Amino acid sequence: MSESPRRIRRESPSDRRGELLAAARDEAAGRRPADLLHQWSTDATVGPSPVDLRTTVAYDTLALDAARDYEALLLSPVAPLGAASVVAPTSQDRTLSTIRASEVVSDPTNVLALEAARRLQVDPRQEVRLCATHQVLRMQPVAGGEGHTRHFRLFVLADAGAGLADDGFEVAAVAAQLAVHRRMLDAAASARGLDWERPLAIVRTDGTLPALGKRVTAAIAASQPDVEVRAETLASTYYHGLRLGFGVHDRAGAFREVVDLGVFDWVAQLTSNRRHRYVASAIGIQLLPLLFGGR
Repeated sequence: MSESPRRIRRESPSDRRGELLAAARDEAAGRRPADLLHQWSTDATVGPSPVDLRTTVAYDTLALDAARDYEALLLSPVAPLGAASVVAPTSQDRTLSTIRASEVVSDPTNVLALEAARRLQVDPRQEVRLCATHQVLRMQPVAGGEGHTRHFRLFVLADAGAGLADDGFEVAAVAAQLAVHRRMLDAAASARGLDWERPLAIVRTDGTLPALGKRVTAAIAASQPDVEVRAETLASTYYHGLRLGFGVHDRAGAFREVVDLGVFDWVAQLTSNRRHRYVASAIGIQLLPLLFGGR
């Protein structure tokens, strides 16, 4: 290891920040207009989305209207440094970190967990129900396939509160969030001409919460009987016992898993209270018009 990283680690955060800010000023001062245009043309983190703003706003409205029972938050573009990696087993490298103890939001469900934890510290008995739409940025390599970009639009839902007997909190939250995503897809089909069919839910579980998968499957059958449900083994440690993928088939018959829903222990970690539960989900709004057509 070189001397410079050792020296930086020995310094206080404020000292390091001052040096880094000075370095950023120097680098910016040395750039030319041609450098800016070249980066704008070649850097996928700064270019515009493939979905135009009017379409995005229309889908935001459909999503928020479908989530009428959830409080809608307008999140900051940045979150505390480590918001995505401290409580979740993910790398800080996938997030664009700043030099001011913050990071660009890479997953709004982590940010909603922070807000839910703050509220539960004030009143541990309340149930927190939040939603947001957000343009997120991730630094990891972009997955193959149409519509996948470095920054993209997500609509997210979050339920947090005290646990109930028989996984009651988790089952109710999963059913409520799936109902919102289904209403949003139905509304998009009607208002935007989205062309999809045959909804499917994939319930992935491990041994952490043994009965939760069967209880969630029963709840889906009761609330959305036209949804096919499949069971799979959960292999990821990112989720706390349950991950549910929800999607529909496109006009060519291909299944598109557009909703990622899971149970997490993030709020329990943040509040140091093991009784606190957290269920969150996200749907890629940007993908919908790209995968399923429409206006």
